[in-house]
Amino acid sequence: MQKFLWVVGLICWSCGPISERKQPPPSLNQLAQSDLNLTGEQLANGYCAACHIKPEPNILDKVTWETKVMPDMRKRMGLYLEEDFGTALPEDEGVPEGIYSKAQLITRENWNKLLAYYVENAPEKSLPQADKLTPKNGIPGFELEIPEFPFFRPSLTTMVRVNPETGNLWLGHRFRSLFVLDPKNGFSQLDSIPTPVAPVEIAWRSDNSFDLLSMGLMDPANDSIGSLDRYSQTSSTWQFTTIHNQLMRPVHVSFSDFNGDGIEDQVISHFGNHLGKLSLYLSTSAGFEEIILKKDPGARRTIAVDFDQDGDMDILALMTQAKESIVLFENQGSGVFREKVLLGFQPAFGSSDFRYEDMNGDGFPDLILVNGDNADQSQILKYYHGVRIFENDGKGKFTEKWFYPMHGASGLEVGDFDQDGDMDLFVISFFPDRKEVPKQDLIYFRQGKNGSFEPFVFENIPNFNWLTITQGDLDGDGDQDVVVGTFAFDELYKAPTSNWSPFVILRNTRK
Repeated sequence: MQKFLWVVGLICWSCGPISERKQPPPSLNQLAQSDLNLTGEQLANGYCAACHIKPEPNILDKVTWETKVMPDMRKRMGLYLEEDFGTALPEDEGVPEGIYSKAQLITRENWNKLLAYYVENAPEKSLPQADKLTPKNGIPGFELEIPEFPFFRPSLTTMVRVNPETGNLWLGHRFRSLFVLDPKNGFSQLDSIPTPVAPVEIAWRSDNSFDLLSMGLMDPANDSIGSLDRYSQTSSTWQFTTIHNQLMRPVHVSFSDFNGDGIEDQVISHFGNHLGKLSLYLSTSAGFEEIILKKDPGARRTIAVDFDQDGDMDILALMTQAKESIVLFENQGSGVFREKVLLGFQPAFGSSDFRYEDMNGDGFPDLILVNGDNADQSQILKYYHGVRIFENDGKGKFTEKWFYPMHGASGLEVGDFDQDGDMDLFVISFFPDRKEVPKQDLIYFRQGKNGSFEPFVFENIPNFNWLTITQGDLDGDGDQDVVVGTFAFDELYKAPTSNWSPFVILRNTRK
């Protein structure tokens, strides 16, 4: 009877949505100690679901499963084969202890069945995108501007933000710099501020100071050199004091009062690499108390919002990497937060950015998500990459209502850009299909009256790599312009050979 229950549990585990699962999956240790004669699919239901949502074989092609993803999973479960001899061990490559098991958690026989299940059921080639509207050339209501800077500097932009008070553009550079540019005078440089490491997020204060989040190393690493610093100006010199340091590749910070004491707190997404976390820093009489909301790597962005309308601030978080999900941390008071997964995704989904906005005008904010991260074990075009809208039923349940396939979708901005009363989208791709015609790495989605979205692209835009995007009123005319930051891979480790091209402007021409 016990064997029968094990088999039924493994078969059924990955069938229903997360909200319907009553029992946790068996642990890897439990699976390793069982002597059940399971099929490859049953093993996948158990082994894969023990760590994350089970991926289906059709999400990747045979070669990628067999040569990239599955060998890495095998080593994580402590199984090494003859083919691994002569290759670097994880610890030789700086992987922290505990990521790759030192104990063997799967037998070779079961591994062969698990591998065969994925390889035999995977397509020969990546599945194609679903049919979609082809973008029209020309973005209505916007003019493309490419500012010219007559000097060499690597085009490695890590942040673009528009100061809402002045309209000035603040630009973070990978090589530890923050530039302030004047959009009313050809983006002439107003200031240059050295920073400890690459800037990724900023918050301006009423006293002319600002808080700056710097991420540390951009390349995958388990370093802890990121920081959140407060900058203030004395005469013409900027000085900074550190609020938090030793942050694990932080990529985003949200500010709000989460404990109701009238003092601003912070939520920092420590993206990390093999290690990472999502941390809330609550103000106390002695400074800040760190509350770790989640101990997993891949925290990408948070949104502070009173989700349950009970008068205190909750947290929406986008978690990426293996355990991909949009998670609600519901404020219970006294520094206690209850975690609830609103949406979960398979580990190759590539979640990259999200927003919480009312897209259909029913009074309930919806979740807008882009997924297209393609920098890990499976660097192939994926049919499920794109931009999605999950509609809010008003009771906290979200259902996918719209999807537009877009290879490598990585960032977005949401707003009523055409000022017709509904919300539109700008989406960028960091990992596009370079062969697509027209080029689809920067798309404007204009919402129509019936809730549909019409895609537009610029016809003759240069072949830049887009890393960052923001919106703001650069010219003080009352509408939202869009700034898209560039990141030139070939200038990472060698001197630039062309003039600085750190961003482009999508100038809103509506009055």
